[in-house]
Amino acid sequence: MQFLVIGRITAGTEIEQVLPFVKPEAAKAWELYASNHLRSIHYIADKSGAVLLFEANNLEEVNAMIAQLPMAQAGVLQFEVIPLLPYTGTEALFVK
Repeated sequence: MQFLVIGRITAGTEIEQVLPFVKPEAAKAWELYASNHLRSIHYIADKSGAVLLFEANNLEEVNAMIAQLPMAQAGVLQFEVIPLLPYTGTEALFVK
C-alpha cells in the first residue's frame, strides 16, 4: 500500500533550527529509499516542507518509519499521512 506523507516545518520553528538536521535527514531518507520503502521525495515549492511517497504494509509501519527521521525526532517537522488506493476510475473507459 502507498502512503502520501506531507512534512511541514512546525509552526514557530526557525529555519536555523532545521538546517542542522538536513544532512542526517537526507541520510535516513536514502536508507529508507534503498530499503524500498521510500519511493519518492520532493520539496514543497516554497521549501516549507517535503512530500514523500512511502510503500508499506500498513499505517503503523509508515508511522514507525517517520518516527526514525531526525527532523521528526527533533520536532521541527509535523507530518500528515494520507493512505492511498489505486485509482480505478479509468475502468469506466473499457466497460461496454
